[in-house]
Amino acid sequence: MRELYTALPEEFVAARDAAAAAAKAAGHGPQATAIKRLRRPTVAAWLVNLLAHRAPERITELAELGTELREAQRRLRGDELRALTVRRRELLSALADDAEQLAVKAQPSLSPARLPRAEVEETLAAALADEDVAAQIRAGTVVKAVSYTGFGTALPPVDESAEAEARRAPTPRVERRLRAVPAPEPAPTDEEVRVPEPPRVPAGLRRALDAAEEAEGRARAELDAAREAEQAAGAELAEVRAAMSALEERRDRAQQEANRRRAARTAAERALAAAVRRTAREQAAIDAHGG
Repeated sequence: MRELYTALPEEFVAARDAAAAAAKAAGHGPQATAIKRLRRPTVAAWLVNLLAHRAPERITELAELGTELREAQRRLRGDELRALTVRRRELLSALADDAEQLAVKAQPSLSPARLPRAEVEETLAAALADEDVAAQIRAGTVVKAVSYTGFGTALPPVDESAEAEARRAPTPRVERRLRAVPAPEPAPTDEEVRVPEPPRVPAGLRRALDAAEEAEGRARAELDAAREAEQAAGAELAEVRAAMSALEERRDRAQQEANRRRAARTAAERALAAAVRRTAREQAAIDAHGG
């Protein structure tokens, strides 16, 4: 069913319903129900899914960059973080370009300028910090754009002036200072410099969010059903209008035929009256001549 997520957004509902009907006809009731509940992806999510299905190696490249970023952040290496940040920006832009090209290939009438490029980049950036988002992107089953606001991708600012100052400091002076101070403290362990985890969401808030997402899903399903009903009603209305047009055309032809026949009858009546008058005159002339 993953291929459903590469269908054009406006064709998703029809493709989903067809797949659900096929599963039901094959005797897979639970699978049909699950398919029927699938939500239609937004345009941004569709672009990300296209990328995952049509160019999975690019998603792998994104995952590898995410691993490098997390390692560099854990080690607090400023120079490495700066280089990776540049790579991050370039890769996100390139992936957005790839997604636009795939979309235009799938639907040539699409204009890249009208595609939600920023949402695509935000979603891909979220995958660098959130493993759940990354897994969903790899599966190609994203249904809406994601924006990550936790700590994972917020790279700590690097004090470049301090690093430059340290490089300019004379080496002998540094050595004398090192001899004048006590032995340095042991280097902090990885556990001590680890970036704090994002705060946990309270259980009550999480339940409220889950309920809101479920309500949104139901609303989307109801909206899809309403749109399908609207389309069906529109089709029926078109059929009724076509039938009415055909009946009106038949009525017009019948009226024209009736008018033609009335005119023919009137002409016949007039001809008959003229013949009667002519016969009467002729008979009168005969009678007068005979008398």
